[in-house]
Amino acid sequence: MKLQRRYKHFHRYRDVVQTLAKHGFDFLIKQIGLTEFLRGRKYTPEEELEDSTAKRLRLAIEELGTTFIKVGQLLSTRPDLIPKEWTIELSKLQDEVPPFSFMEVREQVETELGHTLEDLFSSIEAEPLASASIGQVHRATLHGGEKVAIKVQRPDIEETIKTDLEILHDLARLLEKHTDWASMYNLRDLVIEFEDILTNELNYLNEGQNMDIFRKNFKGDKRTFVPEVYWDYTTKRVLTMEYVKAVKLTDSEKLYKMNVDMEKVVTSLCEVVFKQIFMDGVFHGDPHPGNVMVFPDSRIVLLDFGIVGVIDEELKEKFGDLLIAQVSRNNEAILRNFLSLGLAPPDINRRELRQDIERMQHKYYDMPLSKIKLGEVMKEFLEVAFDYNIKLPTEFTLLAKAMIILEGIISRLAPQLSLMEIAEPFGKDLTKRRFTYDHIKKTLSKNIQEYGEILGNIPRQLTDLFNILEKGQFKVTLEHKDIREFLSELNHMINRLAFSLVLASLIVGLSLIVQGIEHSILWRIPLAEIGFIVAGAMGFWLLISIIRSGRF
Repeated sequence: MKLQRRYKHFHRYRDVVQTLAKHGFDFLIKQIGLTEFLRGRKYTPEEELEDSTAKRLRLAIEELGTTFIKVGQLLSTRPDLIPKEWTIELSKLQDEVPPFSFMEVREQVETELGHTLEDLFSSIEAEPLASASIGQVHRATLHGGEKVAIKVQRPDIEETIKTDLEILHDLARLLEKHTDWASMYNLRDLVIEFEDILTNELNYLNEGQNMDIFRKNFKGDKRTFVPEVYWDYTTKRVLTMEYVKAVKLTDSEKLYKMNVDMEKVVTSLCEVVFKQIFMDGVFHGDPHPGNVMVFPDSRIVLLDFGIVGVIDEELKEKFGDLLIAQVSRNNEAILRNFLSLGLAPPDINRRELRQDIERMQHKYYDMPLSKIKLGEVMKEFLEVAFDYNIKLPTEFTLLAKAMIILEGIISRLAPQLSLMEIAEPFGKDLTKRRFTYDHIKKTLSKNIQEYGEILGNIPRQLTDLFNILEKGQFKVTLEHKDIREFLSELNHMINRLAFSLVLASLIVGLSLIVQGIEHSILWRIPLAEIGFIVAGAMGFWLLISIIRSGRF
């Protein structure tokens, strides 16, 4: 954000900076050069504050509102980016806000759909079914009698999030410029990643399209149900979908009263997510209990498709390989597959990384497969990535988040189940599919095409190289990382050598003088004797300097 754009949002920028300073981050504000927002205010020094850094950050985020809470929630699922104690603290962030008025709902819907509520619906309930920071849901009935749920975006929330994201971009730029840790973790890229997630979540057309994809992928599946989207009543800020009468997975008391088979429900949910990952390549990025409902016949309903992960064949196979290596307790394969998932720094200590993975796996050696918690394993991999600065793809971290959520649901509702055992058949099936005729044919065709493109480019690249050589523009740059230190040492060596030669010449010259004359006296001064004394002193100084340098 340019300086003029910073002052375009001056009041909000000031609120952000002063809130951070109030919670003990004024040292950081001064470090990045935003002291103009702190003039005339005094803050308690960080060392005098009782709360931990992580807690103070959470409190500041809660005070700053929707955008920062959303970003904080996303960060809480990224132990590959922030320390473990921070993820634990940020996971406490709540997205609870009071609902906005029905008058604002009416205005938003009528503006978006171009008709009055009475023209659009035969009835609509003023009391929302659910309310969140970005929007809220109302039940309604179409004139044709269809029961629908209308998701209406909160007025002005898009502009609020846009302003906050611009401020976050500027803060990330300043932090990267003035701090090493922000540069190491590419903070600006991280803000861009979160911006993409929030922007997609704000566009209800994207969510509607995701619902259509999942509805198609699970057509005829007896385990799950995805509501239908009513596109004639849907825009970027209003999403109208089929109303589903079911019980949320969070309401365990009602579910038990319905005599629902919880083991069947949880197993179905896990199988559905693994099908999305290993077969469809498109998976629900946030399958927490609030986004899952249950029919009396134990079928599950998936809701809220604002965050969706897309996983290509390569990442699908890498995750499958990692899963199989974990099941077989093959540490070398675990290390290899884990490194293949992300971008490791060139100076990574593979020996230490291998030892850490072996230590991590040691506790699973004598443990039955049913007792291994896949969510915990995924969390540990993300923490190792943080320790070694390994950049993992967003899709993998989203996938890991889904595993952690599923593990939590199992622990609470069906502790006798094992996520690892449910996942194992899907991983093995993926491995088998690699050796099918169609997969081998597809892989060979892709490789032939890629190698063909490489071979086809060789003549042109050689021609370009020869043209550069003919024009005398070919340059070779050699870089020695320690060249300055090397030249300094060389300079010392040459100086000592020259000093030694001068000293030797002086001694030889004085010896000739002593032999050539009977009395080495000029104006009664014994020059030869004094010369020998000086030469001896110089030689002794040279000897001492060599001994002190430690290089002899």
